[in-house]
Amino acid sequence: MHRSSRYFNAKVFGAAALAGMVAMSTLAEAGSANGTWLRDNGAHVLAFDCGGGLGLKVTKSPEANKVGKTIMCGAKPSGPNKWKGTVLNLDDGQKYSGSVTVSGNSLTLSGCVLGGLVCKNDTWSRLK
Repeated sequence: MHRSSRYFNAKVFGAAALAGMVAMSTLAEAGSANGTWLRDNGAHVLAFDCGGGLGLKVTKSPEANKVGKTIMCGAKPSGPNKWKGTVLNLDDGQKYSGSVTVSGNSLTLSGCVLGGLVCKNDTWSRLK
């Protein structure tokens, strides 16, 4: 094998490997809730790995007493881009059955009572 063909093969292999890594990274991020999300009230919520599942923590809020509070931890995957767990409502201190669904750059948090008969949804936008 000529030196030029080894160089060409190495370049092709390197480019293919890089393209594969970028594609895998993009796919992993597409369905990931991890990152910072913006609520309509201006609050920022961090989605992160917590307790072997998905966690949500308030990192910025117009209400200072809510900053640093974890509202979900350990939510388990329940479908493509969807997690189920327990949500803490910081307004009333109660815990509710909840789910998180990610669609593109939107995250919807749903909290339900009475076995899912009464639910409230809040949709957030991805910041980073």
